[in-house]
Amino acid sequence: MLRKILTVALLLALSAVTSEGAAPDKDIIIVYTNDVHCGVEDNIGYAGFVFYRNEMRKLTPYVTTVDAGDFSQGATIGMLSQGRYIVEIMNAIGYDVAAPGNHEFDYTMGMFENFNKNLSCGFIACNIRTVSDDKLILPAYKILSYGDVKVAYIGVTTPDTIAKSTPTYFMDEARQNYIYTFDGDMTGEKLIADIQKAVDEVRAKGVDYVIVVGHLGEYDDALTEAWTSPFIAARTHGIDAFIDGHSHEVTPELKIKNAEGKDVIITQSGTKLRHIGLVTIETDGKVSSKLIDSSNGKDEGIDIVIQNIKGRFEETIKSHQGYTSFDLVAVDDEGKWLARDAETNLCNLLADAYLEAASMTKTGSADISFIHAGGLRTNIKAGEIAFNDVISVLPYGNTVCIAEVSGQTILDELEFGARTAPGKNAGLLHAAGLTYTIDSRIPTPVKVDKNNMLESIEGERRVKDVKVKGEAIAPEKIYNVVSTNYVFFEKGNGHVFSGAKLIEADFATDAEILGCYIRKLEIIPEAYGNTKGQGRLKIIK
Repeated sequence: MLRKILTVALLLALSAVTSEGAAPDKDIIIVYTNDVHCGVEDNIGYAGFVFYRNEMRKLTPYVTTVDAGDFSQGATIGMLSQGRYIVEIMNAIGYDVAAPGNHEFDYTMGMFENFNKNLSCGFIACNIRTVSDDKLILPAYKILSYGDVKVAYIGVTTPDTIAKSTPTYFMDEARQNYIYTFDGDMTGEKLIADIQKAVDEVRAKGVDYVIVVGHLGEYDDALTEAWTSPFIAARTHGIDAFIDGHSHEVTPELKIKNAEGKDVIITQSGTKLRHIGLVTIETDGKVSSKLIDSSNGKDEGIDIVIQNIKGRFEETIKSHQGYTSFDLVAVDDEGKWLARDAETNLCNLLADAYLEAASMTKTGSADISFIHAGGLRTNIKAGEIAFNDVISVLPYGNTVCIAEVSGQTILDELEFGARTAPGKNAGLLHAAGLTYTIDSRIPTPVKVDKNNMLESIEGERRVKDVKVKGEAIAPEKIYNVVSTNYVFFEKGNGHVFSGAKLIEADFATDAEILGCYIRKLEIIPEAYGNTKGQGRLKIIK
């Protein structure tokens, strides 16, 4: 809905928002990152980011370094260390403020607590709490002083975290009840109340400016518009600017009228350090934002830190796996998720790899394989394929298993994954051994619970013409299906797979299976040459 608004030029002429707070004696410059996803040397890179940050320090003593989440996952350096290496780099950089993204929870709640303990600036978030006592698990905000001027930074993390990370990480040991909540009712009322409460508290403490550091996103990514930053900004007051993340938008400056009719700036810098985000509070009290698309150098100290860390694992990840004469894709050149609203050749390759792997288990075979679109994190470019390429695509280390699943449950889960088509959905299912069509002209019949888990399906279905190995699926039949434990039994992306019976447990990780399949093929066949896939999934728009 907001995509056309958000497609703006980087060299946008700025028209600043004026705050009612006291003006600083020198410019306050906030340099920020969001959705780095372990891209420590991608594009501008952390070393280029720090070089630019340090150049700003020559202009004003008031420079603050901020991250809006999703730094710890997305490439080999994160997977091999479960995010620890990224925290090490961020501490060397010297971040002042950080809000967690949904992917900071991908390595279990224990590891998230480790991040919060070891990240020098710690995390802030005003909406993550324990269910039992309704208490926040993190400080809601941080107040920093710049001479006589005070700026409050309020953290907020998308309620979609429960579904987008691993839902069972937020549950009790019996996996029956949630023990953590992100205040994610579908109306957005709780989230708005959390943010407004934090704003009111800091305003009462006499702060001059309020900056929200959020991981929400600027468009409705398959859930509810009520969890997006424009929706929140329009229904709150007292916020000057919103540094955002999650949706990987390139947003130099988007203005939204708040509940009092005043402008609020929303800004986001894309993903993997494609740009440096900049928010400035000027000496006349005006607040503005823009994106920087290059840096004139690299900070030597940060570059040395990164190279030393890479030296700990680089030989392992260089091992040869195979060769492809064409790109295998899951995202476009801007980092937008292709696999979340369409079939791609990389989806096909991984789904086929699962079926091949199932044939070598004690079970002997599977009828169908499923992969969820959110599991594919990057592309494999044409040329030599190294182990690093494989684990960059599949950095989570999800284990793969085989389950007996009824045809009716398969139909239900396909419907759940199709509920936002033609929009994007990390829970969209790609398959081998099965083909299907989504008629997106039909309103979704899917009902979800407060955590965005499949609850029921009521009404005409949009998933049509489902065939298993060319034959119409039989709802009453039991099929052997291979997929990840995350999708089958950990409620990944909201899937529940009701009644699924485990018959082959955790026989390999997804990356091991893909690597093995590529090594067996040696050269990726031309059958995978079309980046749009082989027609296994059709979407009628």
